[in-house]
Amino acid sequence: MKKFKGIMMMGFVLLTVTLSKPVMAMELSSFTDVPDFAVVIGDSMYTLDYANNLNNAGLINDAVVKNKGDIFIKTDDSGWIKNSNSTQVNKDAVNISTIRYNNGQEIVASLPATSKATKIQVNPTITKTGTNTATFTYKILDQNGLDITKTIPASDIYGGASVGSTIVVDPTTGIGTITVNSSADISKSIVITLVNKKGVTGTSAPSKIAGFSINPTTTKTGMYTATFKYSVFNSANEDITKTVPASQLTATSSDKSIIVLDPLTSTGTITYNSTIDLNSSINITLKDLLTGITASSVMVAPVVKTDASKVDKIIVTSTVLAVSGNKGYASFTIYDQYGNDITNTSLGNNVTFQSNIGQVQTNKGLLIITANVGIDLSTLRSVIISGFDSISKVTTSVTLTVATQVKS
Repeated sequence: MKKFKGIMMMGFVLLTVTLSKPVMAMELSSFTDVPDFAVVIGDSMYTLDYANNLNNAGLINDAVVKNKGDIFIKTDDSGWIKNSNSTQVNKDAVNISTIRYNNGQEIVASLPATSKATKIQVNPTITKTGTNTATFTYKILDQNGLDITKTIPASDIYGGASVGSTIVVDPTTGIGTITVNSSADISKSIVITLVNKKGVTGTSAPSKIAGFSINPTTTKTGMYTATFKYSVFNSANEDITKTVPASQLTATSSDKSIIVLDPLTSTGTITYNSTIDLNSSINITLKDLLTGITASSVMVAPVVKTDASKVDKIIVTSTVLAVSGNKGYASFTIYDQYGNDITNTSLGNNVTFQSNIGQVQTNKGLLIITANVGIDLSTLRSVIISGFDSISKVTTSVTLTVATQVKS
């Protein structure tokens, strides 16, 4: 799951857009009505597809600036990720009843006539309930990304599986029941496919791997062990790490260390052969056994944390200054000497930014530049932004291209 700040780093260009009269969105009655990976900012919710549309970036960033509380990202049916410190919190951390807007559209109590099923999500995890039976969960989403499972009758859903079986779904609970022909089949890896009468299809088969990301920073956890973080992405650049079993991947190292992957935590554990190897840089390679795709990274020897944390790097991660009215927006990240993200800590708050065209404010990894009187951002081609930490004396300076505004 990416943090909202991380999504911002992937290339949002904030634009001023003219919104047509919104199509009313369906009422949210519970946590399960919120789509996976949706972002909640104050009283507004944004689905992943909507958030990744550049035309919507201005609206979302306005919500970030106005928001007084934290930002939450729904990871799955277990809870939320809290954006300020990247910790996981339970379902009750967000009061669903306070969400008034979905993708910029006002939420009302009834389902709009234009709502229709556009996506079916099938959870690949099955739970054995009997000798020949097991259950799974599913969701049906409309064109706005809202969960409309309860509105689609079971008679409209047809199911099939990779083993001989029958499938019955219950829209009131979002649970499907599989009855297999042989008790031996229940222990196999079952791929489930659901189709509605309009032809929309969903499957529990994991997305095809398109690439890996390996964080080169290692953390010492024992005399001969250290951990690192890795991610697996599909062709849509969605993080599918948790859906890819460790048995589908191989992990090797240049020094023949033993590497064990844990998809649930996106963590790899290295068991070194000696303290000499532990204190040396090694090369790690991950390979998908199905596609043959590989990725390698030189892992940095674990740093023993003896000194107090301090600002070590200030990075403006945007390459373009997004413009909305007389304000410009860019994202930034601050790291300490151990590679930890300290943007939203007291250390990060000590970093100040300046620009040659106006005043700079910061908000949770976002730079907000208000142009000086007499300066029209739409006429500029570039701006200069500099950052400075008075304690560590670390500085940064970048020149950003100014994005063209979309005028109403």
